[in-house]
Amino acid sequence: MNHLAHVVLAGTDDGLRLGAFLGDHVRGRQALATLPPSWADGVVLHRRIDTLSDAHPAVRALLKRLQPPWRRYGGVIFDVLFDHMLTRHWARFGQVPLERLAGEIDELLARSAPDLPDRLVLFSRWACERGLWMRYGDREMVDEIFRRLARRHGRPGPLADGIELLDAMEDDIERAFLEMFPDLIEQVGKERRRLYSMRSSM
Repeated sequence: MNHLAHVVLAGTDDGLRLGAFLGDHVRGRQALATLPPSWADGVVLHRRIDTLSDAHPAVRALLKRLQPPWRRYGGVIFDVLFDHMLTRHWARFGQVPLERLAGEIDELLARSAPDLPDRLVLFSRWACERGLWMRYGDREMVDEIFRRLARRHGRPGPLADGIELLDAMEDDIERAFLEMFPDLIEQVGKERRRLYSMRSSM
């Protein structure tokens, strides 16, 4: 899952939402102790979401269809394209209008910037300037995301051309997303309730 799906699955709790972003910036379990408890819970939830989505039969079947050199990067590419599919089916999966959620995300990241890693702050400013959250359904935006990922990765590979997988496998990617995401909503909802229960008992 990529940023937008992680935020949706985190629910309405600001701490879990911030943890959804920090999941890509915090490594190991020891680092969790340095975070506010709700942020740490969000990182744990982020990791759980990644595990569940990677293991889902629909996603695994999709990845098996890829040939080299795509197979090595397929997980990253599909994560972005699943966010693309999420915006396409926002009426079904979005808890609030996308424009409202976009404003909430930008405001939360800006307000929390003094306590966030520099790389996340830079990303959040870029996302706000480019209107990222409203534009995951825009092919040009998705193509820009892939080019940014390729620059950050720094190695030769097909990441910059990830939009080609959308062109080649659009129906299959959409079908896999629609099989996988309702399962994630159910499983992650249980995980969120477990985290809330643990937090309230402390």
